[in-house]
Amino acid sequence: MTFDFFEGPAGSGKTFSMVAHARQLIESDALGEGQRMLALTFMNGARRRLTSNLNAEASFRRKFDCLTFDSFAQSLAKRRSAKLTDEMRQQAEELGQFHGPCFLACELLNDVEVRRWVARTYPLVLVDEAQDLDVHRQGIVLGLKECCTTVVAADSFQCLSDGQETADFIDRLLRAGTTHTLTQSHRTNKAGLLAAALAVRNGEDIRAVLNEEAIGKTNRVHWIGEGIELVEVPATARNSGLLAWNLAFQLRLGSDDVALLTPDSANTIIRNAIGTVASKQRPWPHNAFSVSWEGGDSSVADELAEAIGFPDTAPYDEVCALLEEHSAQPMVKTVIRRIRRLQRVTGQSEFEKAQLVSFISDAVRTNTRLGFKKSAKIKAMSIHGAKNREFDRVIVLWPQSATGSDEHKRRLLYNAMTRTKNHCTVIVLGTGRLNSAPFAP
Repeated sequence: MTFDFFEGPAGSGKTFSMVAHARQLIESDALGEGQRMLALTFMNGARRRLTSNLNAEASFRRKFDCLTFDSFAQSLAKRRSAKLTDEMRQQAEELGQFHGPCFLACELLNDVEVRRWVARTYPLVLVDEAQDLDVHRQGIVLGLKECCTTVVAADSFQCLSDGQETADFIDRLLRAGTTHTLTQSHRTNKAGLLAAALAVRNGEDIRAVLNEEAIGKTNRVHWIGEGIELVEVPATARNSGLLAWNLAFQLRLGSDDVALLTPDSANTIIRNAIGTVASKQRPWPHNAFSVSWEGGDSSVADELAEAIGFPDTAPYDEVCALLEEHSAQPMVKTVIRRIRRLQRVTGQSEFEKAQLVSFISDAVRTNTRLGFKKSAKIKAMSIHGAKNREFDRVIVLWPQSATGSDEHKRRLLYNAMTRTKNHCTVIVLGTGRLNSAPFAP
């Protein structure tokens, strides 16, 4: 058994290097007959992206299972339930559905027989984005490394959970086997952008590595470098149009793949500004831009259900009429077919709102699982939602409502800035805020 740890800043190719190392191991017969590689991630989005990366290579096809830690933990706890004590079950129940199964898996992996049982199926384990793991999921990694050849990728500075301490865990990974420290950025070669991101990471003044210039003939200034622009926009709730104007100017520069990132996706000023650029027509100096807010399946389902406007109860014909108004969306078509089948098979003639909303949620999850989500050129999302992704251009909208410790804010801004391959614009709402974190010490 070996343990390899790939660490490095954003864009340094940690996942790529981890996968390449796993390929070498498989080509060196790390898997026996009937054995598979286990790939683990914290979030479903990361799982889908890692699955896509692995499926793209012939070496991995039909030889791996890519799961979230939660799915793996639930499966392990279910299949080895005979090993669980009443005390373990009680503690898991107290921890709740989110942490409970991972606690049980962590406890089970303390058992040598269970570890051997796992290793017989999964002698090779990959773990991506390990900096996001809490203590229970960390325990799963530490248990697996005792019985499996393990390859882990992480960057402690990209942990976006405020207050979550990962230093001890990362230190254990650094001492567990062979560490591969990656330093070169493969995502971008823009010197100004790299320098600005490093300044944020180091807690330094971002303006010190950029050039201050006047904005046109105004008395305002911005700070620029290769691949980076930093600008303050004195937008408030009363004049969110000012932010919309600046945002429209940025979007007019064009790109096939733009992300609007913010630490507070519920901020009213930002929501109104994005809504304006997505709908405003002339006499503004632009036509409407096609912007879509990305969210989890639950938020997509909630927004769709709200748009349809289900009553508390409704007869079959009324429900069908409501749904037909939105039938251009594949998810709604799925719900229509389901309702018609229910009416035909069971004779159900009335439907409650809760039942219809659950049908919408099921359809959204299926749509996501099958990969049918449309990909707009301009996507708006939280910084958390952009983790482990990359875009041609990124526009960061940083409001006064950003919360958390100074260190947390730096990590958020760093993660947002490093999602781009070509250019990042950081728009700071308000004035006089560049003298404090995350822009300065």
